[in-house]
Order: sequence, then structure tokens, then C-alpha cells
Amino acid sequence: MMKIRREKRGSPRLMMFLSALLIGTPGVALAQDGVPEAIAAPGMNLDSCIALAMQRQPALAAAQASLSSAVIGQQALNNMKFAALFSRDIPIRRQQACLGVTIQSAQLRQIEWETRYAVTRNYYSVIYARMQVEVVEGLVRRLTEARDQGQHLVDKGAKVTQLDVDGLSVNLELIKTKQAEAEAGVLRAIAALREAMGVGADYPVSVALDTLPPVFTGLDKAQLIASGLANRGEVTMASAASEVTGLEVDAQSRLFFKATAKTFAAGSDIHSQPIPTGVNNGEYRPGALGLEMPVFLVGKRHDRMDRASALFGRSLAVVDKTQNLVGLDIEAQYLKAIEGAQKVGNLEKALRLADPLARDVQKRFNEGNVSGEDFLRARTLVDQTRALRNEAHYNHVLGLAGLERSTAGGFGIPRAPAPADEP
Repeated sequence: MMKIRREKRGSPRLMMFLSALLIGTPGVALAQDGVPEAIAAPGMNLDSCIALAMQRQPALAAAQASLSSAVIGQQALNNMKFAALFSRDIPIRRQQACLGVTIQSAQLRQIEWETRYAVTRNYYSVIYARMQVEVVEGLVRRLTEARDQGQHLVDKGAKVTQLDVDGLSVNLELIKTKQAEAEAGVLRAIAALREAMGVGADYPVSVALDTLPPVFTGLDKAQLIASGLANRGEVTMASAASEVTGLEVDAQSRLFFKATAKTFAAGSDIHSQPIPTGVNNGEYRPGALGLEMPVFLVGKRHDRMDRASALFGRSLAVVDKTQNLVGLDIEAQYLKAIEGAQKVGNLEKALRLADPLARDVQKRFNEGNVSGEDFLRARTLVDQTRALRNEAHYNHVLGLAGLERSTAGGFGIPRAPAPADEP
């Protein structure tokens, strides 16, 4: 009796498989009404998606406007031909304005890599969601065949009973409900990709590829960190901002007989750049340090210089903290990629063992020699392993995409399988 109730409710093993399969389905927004038509559009490869994002992403347009503003500010100082006759700090302000352009250029470069990462992540999320849909569709197809075969065997008076057939029918309907959820996951992933590219909900988008990039294990952590420290916009921004702060000491030294003197912060908002805060709710992600400089420094010349010097010391700590955070970011992505690659290898081995087992059970089920519960157990073991393999592969690719972002192009995701003599 217990067996009969369990079959009618659906196999617990099957439900665990379905939950694990669908929890990881990517996507951040519900699909709009126009999305189904978008799927039928010609496929886009990753490079074309990135190219479109470089043209359409509003965050890039905003960063470009900030850079233009910095350039105009620098030109404004350079156009003040005789200003140095009235204010001795103007030559220093010109140097600071030049560094301000460097900072905004680095900010633009940083946002470009963040945009590339967002597009890359969501592009591969679409592929992963499709792979999981294929797993569910395969299970639906095989359960349908098993139910029909089971009914045929019942009619012949074989070992398979009507309870087996009914149990398979119940589980088949449960699978179909999850199939709809998996298909919606594809639409959500496409919607997220559309947003990453900066296009509207009515823009036709579809992904050309059907498989994820190959597993890549030839990673050198030290080289990746060195590339990140050399390329990351955050490091350039922190270093240039520190230099600007150091120049403030010289600027204040040129301002005599002033009780209140403006700083470079009077001409720019040093707090305009978002500074990430720390996270400690299940994961550890330390926050960054921010630059400090008041709009005015008050006091005698040497007091103003001392205060500017103290804030220059803080700016050096900001550079050190930024470099440490970049290294931590790269190491986290490196470990994610390595972990994913190891899991893919283990799950591939498990799949090679589970496949022949499932085929043997299916053969005996077709002959009427095993129950529907035994068939379901063997079949879901294979499909669960395949779904976990897909998830591990997806996480590995996300780690590689994270390395591409965190090294600002120092590492690139391989687009084709590596030659046989390479790792």
C-alpha cells in the first residue's frame, strides 16, 4: 500500500531531481509579450551581442559623457592663459585635471568590461537554460514511451501492473509542469541578455550556439593576478586619484595668506564613483576604501599642507586595498572555474556508468521484467547526472567569464576546443 501511495504522489527521487534542475535555471526578469517572436529571429553569436551592447548600453553612454565632461574641464583650465598670474595653484590644477581625464577613461574602460561580462554571462545563461530544457524534454519523451509500453505489457499480462502505468502517468504530468518552468527560464535568460545589451523588450534576440565553450584547465593564477593588476580600471583610478591627492599638497603650498583654500574636490565630485560595500551574509566580500578630500581646507598654509598630506597617506592605503580586492576577485573566479572543471570530469564519469545501467533497466522493463518504479529510478539517475553535469559546466564557464572581466581582457574565454596536446 505504501508503494501505491508513493507512486500516485510522484517519486521522491524524481521530485528532488526536478527541484535541483530548475532552481539553477538562470534569468532575472519575466519575459515580455514580444519574447516568443524574438526567439524565432536569426541567431546572434557572442561577438555580435557584445558589439551591439557597446553601441546601445546606457551605462556606457553615461560613462562616455563623464569622460567628455572631464576633457572639457581640462580644456577650460588650459584656456585660462593668464590665470596663473592671479592664482599660483593653477599649474597644479592643470595636472590634476589631466589625471581626472585618466580616471574617467579608466572608469569607461571598467564599465566596458562590466558590460562585456554581463552580455557574456547572460548569453551563456541562455545556452545553459536550453540544455536543461533538453534534459526535461528527454525525460518527458522517455517516460511517455515507457508509459505506452507499460500499458501494452499490462494488456499482455506481463509482470508490469496497472499501478506501474498509473505511477508513470502521474510522474509524466509532473514533469510536464516543470518543462513549462524550464522553457520560461530560457525566456528569462533572453530578457536578461536583452537588458545587458541595452535594447528594449521588443528587440528580436536569439542565441546562435547550442553548446557551452569547452572546459579549459590551463589557468595560471599568478599570471592572471598580474594581468588584473596591470589592466583593471579600478587600479588605474585608485593610482591616479592618489597622485591627484599628492599634488594637493603642492597646490596648498602655493597658496599663501589664505585662511580658507579650495581643493581639487571643489571642481569634481570625488564621491561620484560607486564604492562596493562589504557582504557577510553567507559569503565574504570585503568592501573598498573611498577617497577623501574636503572641498575647502581651513587654516594656515602649513596646516593645510599637513592635512592634505595626511589624506594623501590615506589615498595610498586606498591603492593597496584596491589591489588586494582585485587579487581576491581574480582568485575567486579562478577557483570557481577550477571547481567547475573538476566537477564536470567527475560527472562525466558518473554519466558513463549510469547510461548503460539505464539502458539495461529499460530493456528489461520493455520485456516486462522490472517495475515502473525501478525504471523511473534508473532513468532519473541518468537525467539528474546530466543536469548536474550541465550545471557544473555552466559554473565553469561563468568562472572563465569572471576571469575575463576581472583581468580586463588579460584572459579570454576560448571559443574553440583546445588542441589535443594542450591541457
